[in-house]
Amino acid sequence: MPKFTEAEKAQIHQCLLTKGKELFSKYGLAKTSIDDIVLACGIAKGSFYKFFSSKEELYYVILRHEEKIREQVLGELLREDLSPKELLTSFFKKSLQLVDENPFLQLMFQEGEYERIVRKLPPHLRQETAQEDVEKGMQAVVMLMQRGVLREEDPNVIVGVIKAIMMIRLHKEKIGADIFPDVMNQVIEHVVAGLAVER
Repeated sequence: MPKFTEAEKAQIHQCLLTKGKELFSKYGLAKTSIDDIVLACGIAKGSFYKFFSSKEELYYVILRHEEKIREQVLGELLREDLSPKELLTSFFKKSLQLVDENPFLQLMFQEGEYERIVRKLPPHLRQETAQEDVEKGMQAVVMLMQRGVLREEDPNVIVGVIKAIMMIRLHKEKIGADIFPDVMNQVIEHVVAGLAVER
């Protein structure tokens, strides 16, 4: 197996992320093979395993990168002169809009897909990402409390509420695709009314 320089490793790693995202978005996780990915990157199949233990791990790493966009959305909204209700409503709606506009993120909302991916991840990666999610969520919630956006409540509960709203997207088809936008508007309106500080 060839040895790569640090520059080559960085280049191959980026290629796997880029081509992996393209292939997953186009064909889905199940129909994309490691052979497809390494062919697109021009590397040997054995070289793939120097970077990732499975295609699910590659998928998950790409997903984590895509999820960082939500943090950027929140940062942008904080720079605008919005009331607490406007800020929270915009955050939820823009987060859901990002999913609807991103074919890669939409894959996660197919029934059972997330569970399949998580099952195939190395245990240490599952634990690290779960811990990181909790910490980042808590930091964001505490920061929004300090800024007078969120009411003073148990941050764990608020993080759970935010996750719950995003997970409703998993049930779009069961709720009814035609009424889903109106349902989400109602859910967001009521949740924001309960979480936002009145000004």
